[in-house]
Amino acid sequence: MLCSFTLLHFAKIFLKKMEEKKEKNEFYVIQKLYDYIMWITPLINRLPRDKKFGIGDRLLNKLYDIMELLLIARYEKNNRQKVLKEANIKLEMSRMYQRLIIDEKLWNLSRFEFASKSINEVGALIGSWIKNINQDK
Repeated sequence: MLCSFTLLHFAKIFLKKMEEKKEKNEFYVIQKLYDYIMWITPLINRLPRDKKFGIGDRLLNKLYDIMELLLIARYEKNNRQKVLKEANIKLEMSRMYQRLIIDEKLWNLSRFEFASKSINEVGALIGSWIKNINQDK
């Protein structure tokens, strides 16, 4: 009897720690995106006027949209997978805007590499969040 109680107790502790880990990961992706937005905003503001108010605004608006969607997904459990997929699509759009910026030679290669790594990391974190949702079902 004591043994089954102990196993049940450890199982509850394990599940609680897994839930805490998921919450930390959810916050981590939001924090990574926030940091990226803080890094990229001054770069967008330094673009030539026509690019700043064209492609720069589009890129920043997509990033803000992704941030909003991640916050919604964190608190709204019913539509979480749908919201994260929408965030993933907007993330792909922001990748294309970044490519346009580098193709027009508005950034140097090192900035583009950092931007790409940051966006890819956010994408991987969103992907693992979606994967965790699918495993929970």
